[in-house]
Amino acid sequence: MYVKNTFRLDMIRLIIFCSLMRARTVVAQDLAIDDKADPSEAEERMRLVQLDPVEVGHIYTMELEPGKFYQVKTAAVKPPIFLISDFLTSEECDQLKSLAESKGFETSQTVLQKSVDSRVDSTTDDFFNNDTFNKYDEDNNKHLDMEETRRALNKLEGVSNMTEAVFQLFFDSVVDLNSNRIMSSLEFRRIPMIMTKVDKWLRDNVSNHELTPEQIKKLERGPSRISKQVWLKRQEYDPNDALFKRLLKLTGLHSDIIKTSEDMQVVRYSPGGHYHAHHDSIKLNETVPCAHTKHLYPPDPKRHLVANRICRYATILYYLADTEEGGETAFPVADNETYFPGTWGKNSTTDLMDLTHHCKDANLYLKPKKGMAVMWYNHFIDEKTGWLGGLNKFSLHGGCDVIKGEKWIANNWITVDNNYDM
Repeated sequence: MYVKNTFRLDMIRLIIFCSLMRARTVVAQDLAIDDKADPSEAEERMRLVQLDPVEVGHIYTMELEPGKFYQVKTAAVKPPIFLISDFLTSEECDQLKSLAESKGFETSQTVLQKSVDSRVDSTTDDFFNNDTFNKYDEDNNKHLDMEETRRALNKLEGVSNMTEAVFQLFFDSVVDLNSNRIMSSLEFRRIPMIMTKVDKWLRDNVSNHELTPEQIKKLERGPSRISKQVWLKRQEYDPNDALFKRLLKLTGLHSDIIKTSEDMQVVRYSPGGHYHAHHDSIKLNETVPCAHTKHLYPPDPKRHLVANRICRYATILYYLADTEEGGETAFPVADNETYFPGTWGKNSTTDLMDLTHHCKDANLYLKPKKGMAVMWYNHFIDEKTGWLGGLNKFSLHGGCDVIKGEKWIANNWITVDNNYDM
């Protein structure tokens, strides 16, 4: 139930938040874009901050642009989720859609697939090449179906002994990164680049002749994601830094953190399009570099490209259009008492990862509204260091099936490496 905020309490909380912004990130003038600041001073002061959710229904009134105030409403406390209506103007939404269409959409990719595809054409392999692909493409339709793929991959230890169901799970989970259940020549040639992931899955499952209940659920969900996407650089979508300045005020983070975060992703879903429940970031691992900073680490010839992880401290999702029916953003375990899967949601017997069939069993689901932004934190803050802490598992979320019309969103991910020096 939503509660009305009081002006006095709101002002106290905003004063505390602004004090943290100054004390933990940068001095007041650094909240404007200032590339001339002394880097050593900025590093000494740089800390992460989070807006206090207070309680569900709480509303902050924040001046995110000179003379323009926005209402920031708490939708959940675990994780902190905030709704900001009209964060983007109708014109800004339309401009992003137009820019995305002019640049051209492609089937949605993971960070791993994007990294691999950028290098796959510069590598050669004695087996995973176009000649081998054409040999197994028996019907000459430019892709390998499940059976053709299995015959091609029989050379991998353990594949020949898999049951049909186990191989399908292997295909869905490991090699079919765009979730369309067919393999293109590009996907086939990329396999050597993800061999770390392939080998690990085969080692962990080589003796499995039957699927576990959780694996059966995963197969029944079908493709994890069905959508089209395009990536936009900040100078393309925000040449005057208007959105950048808004994000600085909203998040209270150091400008360098916003500047060095990922490009904007624009995603379009048609009817049937969805993205099953997932986390935008993964747990900390000191031995594996973050995807956005891996180029800063010494090269390791033994490490495949799969050996990096996504490190997204916060997500800001924008709705670029209303959706006629469906397409909700669902948080299955928001404000749940525990994260233990048996206690998830309104009905613990359902597969809440499956947003095709169980969208409205989620604890929180949001209808797309043009111009609205949704902000949440994927990680906690480490109390000792003031830097990136553990994964907040309650940030599990996804996109429900579009039933009628189209769904348009854009994502700004605020990326932070838990290794402060990076």
